[in-house]
Amino acid sequence: MIEVHELRKVYGDRTILDGITASFARGQVVALVGPSGGGKSTLLRCLNGLESFDGGAVTVGGDRLVPGGAKANRAALHRVRQRVGMVFQQWNLFAHRTALGNVIEAPVHVKRVPLAEATERGKALLARVGLSHREGAYPHEMSGGEQQRVAIARALAMDPEALLLDEPTSALDPERVGEVLDVLGALAADGLTMLVVTHEMRFARDVSHRTLVLHGGRIIEDGPSREVIDHPKHERTRAFLGLDRR
Repeated sequence: MIEVHELRKVYGDRTILDGITASFARGQVVALVGPSGGGKSTLLRCLNGLESFDGGAVTVGGDRLVPGGAKANRAALHRVRQRVGMVFQQWNLFAHRTALGNVIEAPVHVKRVPLAEATERGKALLARVGLSHREGAYPHEMSGGEQQRVAIARALAMDPEALLLDEPTSALDPERVGEVLDVLGALAADGLTMLVVTHEMRFARDVSHRTLVLHGGRIIEDGPSREVIDHPKHERTRAFLGLDRR
């Protein structure tokens, strides 16, 4: 469903992505792991055009993104963003909207879905992430874990074919991490395509089908998650997982 070919991204004299090539199939859950600064979040942001790139190409379905940013990709970007949802580290909910109001905002104002239909769908999505009882709560009344689950429901409200999640648990207190991981596990079981930048090795090992390890802007390992995490081949992966200290 998503194809990345020789993707390059440069900031000044620093190469962030150094010729990344990978493909991600429909229904696959992929964990992107590795040391900070390895290019994980930048790769994710390039996949739906939030970040421009300097070389290579990204293809989502039949839509192709090329170097040049929004100006060069205007029509394709609109279609890609309809197909690929994004969930960030910080949930960035609308402070003046309830949980339900946040979830229905984009379907009503972007896709022009009738309010009654969007509301019914929004209620179902909040139930899916375990928040039926918080429909009328405002962001300041919710925990971080609840806000992140609302953000996931908000992304799902646009009916994406794939969901990109950039360290969705990193801003949460430890006791709230499990709430979000449980939701992601349920979405994975339902067959949703997901690419997840994460430092949660339990999620990577037990929920994702495949794990990519990025270091220095390159993919240094790529394979079934349990194989990569339990038996890493690259010395940098072993160091990242702390296996060389055992």
